Amino acid sequence: MSDESEQKKRLDDPQVLLSILDNLPTSIFVKDEDLNFVYSNAAHCKLINREESELLGHSDKDFWPEEAARQFVEHDWSVIDTGVESISEEFVPGDRGEPRPLLTRKARLVAPDGKTYLIGTNTDLTEIKHREDQYKALTETVPVGVLQLEEDGTVAFANPLLNAYCGGDGAAESKFDLIEQIKAKHPEFPGTACRFETEIAAIGMPRRTVIVISSGWLWIGGEKRSAIISFVDITEMTELRRINDEVSRLNRELAENMQRLKEAQDELVKKGRMEQLGQLTATVAHELRNPLGAVRTSAFLVERKLKGKGLDVDVQLDRINKGVIRCDNIITQLLDFSRTRQLNCQPADLDQWLLQVLDEEAKKLPAAITITCDLGLEAHHVPFDPSRLQRAIVNLITNASEALVGQGDDSSKFARPDPNITVSTKLRDGGAVVTVADNGPGIPPEVLARIREPLFTTKSFGTGLGVPAIENIATQHGGRLDISSIPGQGAVFMLWLPLVTPRREDGEAAA
Repeated sequence: MSDESEQKKRLDDPQVLLSILDNLPTSIFVKDEDLNFVYSNAAHCKLINREESELLGHSDKDFWPEEAARQFVEHDWSVIDTGVESISEEFVPGDRGEPRPLLTRKARLVAPDGKTYLIGTNTDLTEIKHREDQYKALTETVPVGVLQLEEDGTVAFANPLLNAYCGGDGAAESKFDLIEQIKAKHPEFPGTACRFETEIAAIGMPRRTVIVISSGWLWIGGEKRSAIISFVDITEMTELRRINDEVSRLNRELAENMQRLKEAQDELVKKGRMEQLGQLTATVAHELRNPLGAVRTSAFLVERKLKGKGLDVDVQLDRINKGVIRCDNIITQLLDFSRTRQLNCQPADLDQWLLQVLDEEAKKLPAAITITCDLGLEAHHVPFDPSRLQRAIVNLITNASEALVGQGDDSSKFARPDPNITVSTKLRDGGAVVTVADNGPGIPPEVLARIREPLFTTKSFGTGLGVPAIENIATQHGGRLDISSIPGQGAVFMLWLPLVTPRREDGEAAA
């Protein structure tokens, strides 16, 4: 039987499909004809802060406040009666009783046996709403006119500068006139993503030459689509010079902060005071991300005004954007390493799970690399946290790939003409061992001696947190990471995991 047929056979298994749904990060629920819950995946239970046992066989009336439950039920019946798919914003009580906004999609499903079901998904809009507030606060100060136009022609938001472009009175009619002026010249505006230069004018206001940028119609939240439209005034260059100077100043501050970050990291390693890393990263994130955001915004504005104008600044703008992204990634890695969370370890077939992870990861590797599997746990169940252990396995595979072929673009730079990664499992010392070995150049003794040190790296641009993060994951599982290598004969990384669920420091088994 082919691999494709075998995979299709697995997907035909209802238990496999339920397992997939249960592990999806998207909130999914199903109700029967009486609007009682018959299915709720883990993401949905977590989102509404209810156990699955509280939901199955019960309706919204059993646990939501009367008014909220009434609205949910009316909405559900509307979808079942009409069969029209619905997208709407709903509110449920949050952890502290505050209303939590959800974007809910619902649809009617008639099963082969004739039964009718209501299927739905939820997306938590709390962070999106928070970002909307931040976005609107930001638009109050940026030197760009910003307009949010809903598909029915309603103006949902306009910043002060846009109001000034329309005559300063903030009236909806003046904004409507502005949109109609532009649509007369550019029929694709505003529903299609576009960018063009045009002139605008309002009664009593000077004519302006602006660059108009429309996002096109987007589902930003709620039941209506909106377009975010930016107006960049290019009739005056004074503001452009000020922004350019600001970008230069922020770049200098960024370089100084990055230097201070490196010095602080070196000091932490020398003194062995890694407990301060959490406080340091929080401080650095606060100090760096604010100017990084300003650099990103300023660079965006400069790019919109200068790119393609023949001023030979495209390379510099691209360098600024790449620098911001790389620095932001460093901050994210530091924060990820300093944060800890409780594991969710459940016994499962480690070999079967590992095959799925390797199948996904193999597609991302350079074509020259082969992966050999020798799995010997014989369906033995091992307790582990899938998301955390997957990060460790993926990091090990990625590190091995980079050691063998680098970026995989130039075969003349391969460490070996037959790059191979071997992944094996076996039972040993009362636990399960997952081994990732490669036939690459190996690890020099001086590097092997320091490879577990946080922030130590031999790469030209990296944080040195890869191997320490893998070791942390092994330790959190109650296991360990063993590393061995002979120069010229490859490297071997072994993760040993116990066969019993690890216990927390308070003596209780990890959930």
